Amino acid sequence: MPESPRSSDSEGPGGTPLRACGRHCRCARSSHATNDLDTLLATPGFSGSLLGADVTAVAGRLPLLDQVVGVTVAGPVLMNAVGMHETPVGSGGAIRCRPSRITLRINPARLGSALITDPAAHIPPTLRLFDTDGNTAHATYLTERSDRLAFESLALGVGSADEERSVPDIGAFTTPEADRDAIGEAGTDQVAQFDAILDDGGAGRLTTFPGLRHSGHTRVESRRVIAALEHAALLGMPATLVTAAPGCLQMHHDQLDGAREHRGSMVIAGGTCRAMINFELVSECWVTWSDGVWGRTGSIELYDRHGRCSMVVTQTGPVSMAAFEAWNQLVTDVAD
Repeated sequence: MPESPRSSDSEGPGGTPLRACGRHCRCARSSHATNDLDTLLATPGFSGSLLGADVTAVAGRLPLLDQVVGVTVAGPVLMNAVGMHETPVGSGGAIRCRPSRITLRINPARLGSALITDPAAHIPPTLRLFDTDGNTAHATYLTERSDRLAFESLALGVGSADEERSVPDIGAFTTPEADRDAIGEAGTDQVAQFDAILDDGGAGRLTTFPGLRHSGHTRVESRRVIAALEHAALLGMPATLVTAAPGCLQMHHDQLDGAREHRGSMVIAGGTCRAMINFELVSECWVTWSDGVWGRTGSIELYDRHGRCSMVVTQTGPVSMAAFEAWNQLVTDVAD
């Protein structure tokens, strides 16, 4: 997409000369653009900076940006949420999804670089995290309530002393065993469910489903999933929506406010979050089961034609027993 021009694309913030080419090159790679990052850098008049900091360090600064719009695209699914970022969590970390918060679960091994772009046309300043293939894993758009100074400090590669002290020490994005919220045997709880998807896009997980029919894992038709989500929204059920891009899960838990489908395209609303699903591009839908706070918990998982998980709809956290039982009954009905 076209961006506003900068006086010199060979200079970084403050007129600092950029290196010729390398891992953190900011020059436009005009030939054979094959991914999101190459396409942006090859756009005439591109204005932005490829950050030299480790992408996990950049992700750790997301809460400093204050109110933003977080967007994750995963094949046939797009999720956007308005709010303030939680500190991202890595594999094995606790599952925490609060309303009005943007929650990311990341796999640093599958993330490659971070890019900030200047405002252009109707596009505000943006911070993008890319996977190792150069495709967008997550995008954060600034709003009028965002902290522009924190954003500019990313471009400069430094932060103020106060800002540096306020950045949490997230280390390798892991959480001590005692702090994990999941319940159940290893490999069967919700932490393992999400981390399997985070590891390889869920491709390996999908291959195990046919052999887990005795555990209730069932492939279902998309029309049954659509009907179930519409019914859940009609009842105002609390649900956790998870969009799975390579190296990044965006998670949001809230009461569902509405769901509408038209010719295979569906929009689900819950609080400050909207998820859009193109069921024409969803190859497989599965009902799966894992151990959550109240015990065995149902999930609806959507996979694209490449066998990658695009979305999970489930329940996490401290919902009421009545809400938990209603959700599990709904998921059971979908599989019957």
